[in-house]
Amino acid sequence: MIKSGFVTIAGRPNAGKSTLLNTILKEKRAIVTPKPQTTNRNIQGVYNDLRGQIVFIDTPGIHKPKTIYGEHLNKQAYKSIRGSEVTLLVVDASVIYGAGDEYLYQKLKIDSPLIIVLTKIDLASAEHVAAVKAKWQENYKEAPIIEVSSVNNFNIAELVTLIFDHLDEGPLYFPEPEDYEIKLEQYINEIVREKIIMLTREEIPYSVAVTVDHINKNENDIEAFLTIYCEKESQKGILIGKGAKMIKRIRLQAQYELSNYLKKPVLLEILVKVEPMWRSDPKILKKLLGI
Repeated sequence: MIKSGFVTIAGRPNAGKSTLLNTILKEKRAIVTPKPQTTNRNIQGVYNDLRGQIVFIDTPGIHKPKTIYGEHLNKQAYKSIRGSEVTLLVVDASVIYGAGDEYLYQKLKIDSPLIIVLTKIDLASAEHVAAVKAKWQENYKEAPIIEVSSVNNFNIAELVTLIFDHLDEGPLYFPEPEDYEIKLEQYINEIVREKIIMLTREEIPYSVAVTVDHINKNENDIEAFLTIYCEKESQKGILIGKGAKMIKRIRLQAQYELSNYLKKPVLLEILVKVEPMWRSDPKILKKLLGI
């Protein structure tokens, strides 16, 4: 009997959702940075073994939104939860239960089977983790709770087994040997955003959007033309850098990682444009992100 199903990975920003997904899949499918709200769209990844197939959806972190853009991120997560067979609620067990956790608990409406995943247990004492676990068990009395560490690969296989226990018999949604290949445009977008987040100051990362305007593909290499949008001229200056050094670092680091992943040279051409208040303007959000 082959089991299959869609599994949403949900939780607060920076709870370890993307790291968990990458650890399960044993490859990089989602941006991972120390900064919250890194994921700005649903990322899909497929896990296969002899038991069947799990289609994971890694969602943006659920938070109290201050802009239209923030509301859009939350809606993506809620929509994914409604459409999945199982939801993984990922909780950072290294921090105490706080207002953000309570907001998440009050907002979530989960009808499908729920598994609570306590991550980052390697960063806290056993007593601390036990206190966090008790609070979430109080919130969801019937839900199983599992403690994992992506860094140490602790309980990852057990988590996959627990997910399969909650899935029904079903088809293989992605039957090809490669199973699922992330859309090239989306992958390029994600990697460039990751480099921006890691290389620029605190004021920059969540004030930028990246669009892939055109891609030229052939057997020998890939050439992509991108635009980075920011909200202020000062931010544009930071992104470009003195003597264009920052944009060069972003481009070269992104090219290196993309070339390694795609097994062929990747060349990026990047423009930086100012689009004031784009996160709060519905017309601009539609143009940049299609929302």
